[in-house]
Amino acid sequence: MSKTLISIFLALTLGASGASQAAPVIDQNAPTDNAGMAFLSQTDIAQSFKQSASNIAGAGFYISQGRGEVTYSLFDNLNGNLLTSATGTVSSAGWFDLFWAPLSIVADQTYYLVVTGAGNILLEGDVLNGYSRGQVYANSGFGSFPTYDYTFRTYADDVGVGNGVPEPASIALALGGLCAAGAARRRAAAR
Repeated sequence: MSKTLISIFLALTLGASGASQAAPVIDQNAPTDNAGMAFLSQTDIAQSFKQSASNIAGAGFYISQGRGEVTYSLFDNLNGNLLTSATGTVSSAGWFDLFWAPLSIVADQTYYLVVTGAGNILLEGDVLNGYSRGQVYANSGFGSFPTYDYTFRTYADDVGVGNGVPEPASIALALGGLCAAGAARRRAAAR
């Protein structure tokens, strides 16, 4: 193997490991849906939750019908500070996830996802308290429904906010590339 090929291989391998792209992973998950819970024509629709991770990178709700624009807004309190939001267009039934730049939060503290959008969109949910770390709020003034939960999930950044530490697979890839380059160099020197 020529020195040029070894250099290219090494650069590609180290480049792949150094990038350490963040991958969103599901943190909170309330997948039970036993009822059509709320059309977005209702006002003040929110789900409270407690994130296990110290960051949040997105959220999703299960939508059983409707099409149009939807916004998920993250608040630290129902009448508190808007922390972030994302908007997208629903085109079919199923999970509808929206993502944003990972945001540092306090793990195990209650946060609120407020959902707004096209009035014909129906959120699914659970009327049997399937998610123990939060609840539904709906109607004018965010009325409390302690035994109801929307079918939702939240995402965390698996690398961590501001954490440039490569994941183990990237480190293994880099080490494998270095070993291969070293072996090729030894073979070339032995000739």
